[in-house]
Amino acid sequence: MNRKLSDMLIEIAMQGLKSPKYGHSEVMHPLMLISHIAWNRVTKSADYMEGRYLGEVAKFPIPKSKFRKELVSEDWEEILARMVEYKQARFPDDNRVITFCAFTPWGSLRVEWDPSTE
Repeated sequence: MNRKLSDMLIEIAMQGLKSPKYGHSEVMHPLMLISHIAWNRVTKSADYMEGRYLGEVAKFPIPKSKFRKELVSEDWEEILARMVEYKQARFPDDNRVITFCAFTPWGSLRVEWDPSTE
């Protein structure tokens, strides 16, 4: 049986952090968006959300100093590339295409995928 996709996306998102201790930080919100994009770049299209995701990431009201302190890089492309590599290495046979990924009001992560890609 496949692991929960939400757990795998959290694991991928953690690759953008300098330390796992920041795993409950607000920086996880943009990292989850990037992990969703990384996943679909492997399973759907190499240019998934190209040219659009940076505008979405910029909408998160998180101070730049927090990004510098907690993220492995200030370059989202570099973080995205790390996540793509991680997905390819750790979950190469999981080809589900994500159609929805968001935090719920209760703080859990909800992920949906196209069932025809299972």
